[in-house]
Amino acid sequence: MMRQEPRQVLRTIKIRVRTNAFTYSRHAFESMVDQSLYEEDVKRAVASARLVETRESSQLGTCYVLQGFAMSEEEMVVVCRLLRQKVELLDLSWT
Repeated sequence: MMRQEPRQVLRTIKIRVRTNAFTYSRHAFESMVDQSLYEEDVKRAVASARLVETRESSQLGTCYVLQGFAMSEEEMVVVCRLLRQKVELLDLSWT
């Protein structure tokens, strides 16, 4: 798959999360439980996010590190990757 420009990647991620076209990896789900994160926090963090880093992984492909604000206005980091039709959230944490 051809790599998108950073601005387009961020736009695609935001649209997919806003329309519920996303899933959580097991690790991301466990992070949500451990850190008392709610789906509303994740959605708001992605909606307000900026792309801070792009990482290449031999197992996962291209991963994107986003930083945004949760419902409480606390900063949150979301690591995700684009799949064909959805976004997979790989890691979630407070900054």
